[in-house]
Amino acid sequence: MKRYILAAVAAVGLAGTGVSAATLDGTFWDAPANTFSNINDAISYATSNTADATFVSTGIDYGDGPGFGIGTLGDFLNADAGSITAGAGSTNFQESVLKLTGQVALNFGDTINVTSDDGFRLFVDGSVLSEFIGLRGPNNTSSATWAGASGVYSTTLWYFEGQLTQAQFVSNLGDFAVAPIPIPASALLLLTAFGGLGAMRRRRKAA
Repeated sequence: MKRYILAAVAAVGLAGTGVSAATLDGTFWDAPANTFSNINDAISYATSNTADATFVSTGIDYGDGPGFGIGTLGDFLNADAGSITAGAGSTNFQESVLKLTGQVALNFGDTINVTSDDGFRLFVDGSVLSEFIGLRGPNNTSSATWAGASGVYSTTLWYFEGQLTQAQFVSNLGDFAVAPIPIPASALLLLTAFGGLGAMRRRRKAA
């Protein structure tokens, strides 16, 4: 039986699979004026209200226009504006919440930077890795270093634009994003081979 299994493995030729670059899933909430001025209230608002739009984040480089002025959601998302769900791109971005979710591949010592106007909160593997709670102006950066084991982890990055006249959201988090790894076709073939060998062994015993 052992030699049959080894032969099946050789025939299938299983190869190791790696991770590949990927996007993050974005969600947007528009809020009335003077609704929140810190990340705690912004997250509370978002989790209590229906989202106004979704989008695909290919790179977190938002709001870097002249003077960091506030315009529409489409203006803010720059290159990702084309992925906004229909009709929401023209929504004014002042008093807004963004949520980015996905998976990231991190090695010990990797540094994640977030430059934001206003606050943010970054979760990795369910725990807060970095945050800025309140209001601040453009070009202020918070950095955090991953001190855990190397691996693939879930991540959520919250951001809010508060009551001021500028907005910015830039991070290298997307550089670590990876796509979920599907079961390769070779692995499915190997499982099928094992099933066939099991049936063959049962028939031989019956004989």
